[in-house]
Amino acid sequence: MRIAVISVHGCPCIQPGGTDAGGMNVYVDQVAHRLKSLGDAVVVYSRTHPGIENDIESLGYQLVHVPVGEITLPKDRIPETLSDFTTAVESDAAVNNRTFDLVTSHYWLSGVVGCELVRSWTVPHITSFHTLASIKTRVRPEEDEPEIRFLNEPRVARDADVIIAWTEGEAEHITREFNAPIDKIAIVPPGVDTERFVSSPNSSDTRARKRILYVGRLDALKGVDLLIEAFALVVGRGVDAELQIVGGGSADEFRRVLGRTSQLRLTDRVKLPGVLPQSGLPEIYSNSDCIVAPSFHETFGLAVLEAAACETPAIAADVDGLRAIVVDGETGYLVRERNAQLYADKIVELMGNDMLRLDMSKAARKRAETLSWDATVSGLVNVYNRIAKPRLSTAALR
Repeated sequence: MRIAVISVHGCPCIQPGGTDAGGMNVYVDQVAHRLKSLGDAVVVYSRTHPGIENDIESLGYQLVHVPVGEITLPKDRIPETLSDFTTAVESDAAVNNRTFDLVTSHYWLSGVVGCELVRSWTVPHITSFHTLASIKTRVRPEEDEPEIRFLNEPRVARDADVIIAWTEGEAEHITREFNAPIDKIAIVPPGVDTERFVSSPNSSDTRARKRILYVGRLDALKGVDLLIEAFALVVGRGVDAELQIVGGGSADEFRRVLGRTSQLRLTDRVKLPGVLPQSGLPEIYSNSDCIVAPSFHETFGLAVLEAAACETPAIAADVDGLRAIVVDGETGYLVRERNAQLYADKIVELMGNDMLRLDMSKAARKRAETLSWDATVSGLVNVYNRIAKPRLSTAALR
């Protein structure tokens, strides 16, 4: 099968964890790589961005960087370039004699492009929203989302042939918000690389303190402020612990977080190493006693799943994308209120009971093994085969 993957701002070669890079970048890379290994011809189209000059084929699939707009164009101005992006993809396909059996798109920006491409290519369009503006603004009204997004997400939901949702909760929201037929939605959760993400404790790690971990962007929607407040309560109750906040964000956000830790006299206990490469994550997951994810909303918590694969239990917000991973009381805890004291209680309970933590660690790994990337791609292929008809081409993708 010949698949065009549209990921306008989520280039799979960008290091996840930065300001505008995260789980979507990992998702696109892992799915494209596995589809290619199954024999599918995959071309990923993404915007040109700083640090990349040429198309990349060493990923195992073809990645085409589309040169539209200023290379450093901020995310909120990308909608201005979507028409040019569509034209450039059509031109690339024509010049290289590429034909496709289907188009997949990721995030609403890519969904807009996908809707336009299939008008001329007359092939099915499968879209994944990754996040939805209506959910973000519902759980946190101060989130600032552009009007053009609210206008286009319903259009993409209406025009796409299939919508991939990651959880039942997301599917229900799409049905309710966009009046999308339930049979148009396929629930296929993301996964984890269970061979890369395994328990790999560092024998040279001789720290006496317990380690609490956060992995993700420094973003208000992720609840980092709540975590810092909870951590202060944990330390105040006599637990000798440190907090590792792994991920990127704006300079202002780093300054704000550092300022708050200073106010709470936690400077010597809170570490911000910044963004780590994927290759460095298994070790830090494995050498942490728990991961905490106090997000207002998660479509799917990939960091929590990666930690589970490394036998690290989670204390997470009871929201759809985390509830789909964490089995409350078995692989970790779900916290139902945005209350620092409740998070602190669960952290203290887990840090004070080695046997409980060991049991949860083993259960977390078993849970992760049911959510592998291979299972994800198997589910996607079933959807693709149901709606796509392979087309003959006069030339192989190249």
